[in-house]
Amino acid sequence: MIDKVLHIKDTNTEDLLNGESSYGSNLDLVIEVYSSLFDKACGSCPSKFIGYINKIKNYEMENECLYRLRGSAQVIVTKLGNKTMTNHNITNELAEAFLSTNTVNRIAAFQTYPKDWEERVAAYGVKDVITEPSEPVLEPLEEVVVPKVSKPKRTPKKRAINKKK
Repeated sequence: MIDKVLHIKDTNTEDLLNGESSYGSNLDLVIEVYSSLFDKACGSCPSKFIGYINKIKNYEMENECLYRLRGSAQVIVTKLGNKTMTNHNITNELAEAFLSTNTVNRIAAFQTYPKDWEERVAAYGVKDVITEPSEPVLEPLEEVVVPKVSKPKRTPKKRAINKKK
């Protein structure tokens, strides 16, 4: 993936919009890379392509990521808006956000991690502390008793009997 990002960074924007490369269509390449780095890209929205290209060109991968996933693992980081994390776009922040949810079981997803990973993840959790509730606290309502209303009794209708003469 890094080679694809570098190709996009080195290629002129006009060439990316109009041309092809060894990766096939440059627009397909832009959508693939953008989806990998930022999760979502609309392939049928040409008005967004220049924005995708500019965002990729300005993207700087963290060089000193201390975490590495096992094999070609791909995980969802729900704490950061359901971002997909792979070894191509992994950062310390993504890894620590992923680990902060279920530290004991999720560390097994990593091939390499720093010795102080537990402290780093604990420190990451401190960033998420909310001092005020995001929703108002609701007081329980008093129980309201609604009286039953009885329906008036129906009187049966008399049927007219046709008598034959």
